[in-house]
Amino acid sequence: MKNKNNIQKIGLLTAISYVIANMVGTGVFTSLGFQLAGGVTDIAAIMILWLMGGIIAFTGAQVYGEIGSVMPRSGGEYHFLSELYHPALGFMSGFFSMFVGFAAPIALAAMALGAYFANVYTGIDTRYIAAAVIVLITVVHSTGVR
Repeated sequence: MKNKNNIQKIGLLTAISYVIANMVGTGVFTSLGFQLAGGVTDIAAIMILWLMGGIIAFTGAQVYGEIGSVMPRSGGEYHFLSELYHPALGFMSGFFSMFVGFAAPIALAAMALGAYFANVYTGIDTRYIAAAVIVLITVVHSTGVR
């Protein structure tokens, strides 16, 4: 999909597919294993946990949507917290998001991929696979949108 300036943008179908793939990949293939390993083996309990998580995520999305409609300036969470509470809180949020909110999930997903890969191809250290995937994806994203 291209806008009036002939710039490539992500369409609605691509965005929806990305979110679904991200949630299924993270939820089904990674989180479920942690839940089962933690001793939650009852299917009803797992479904209730997922339902509660979905409700919490939906509520958070609604709150961010409402705040974004009232404060339609770029900056996201940093801007919201800085304007609503204090600039120091916005800075702390951005700082912790950089190290915990973004870097940790990327590392966890790469480690999970390395573990899955090592189950198929034995003898390969999962850390090398995880590091290689992060470097490869970084190079791909550094080349541009296309």
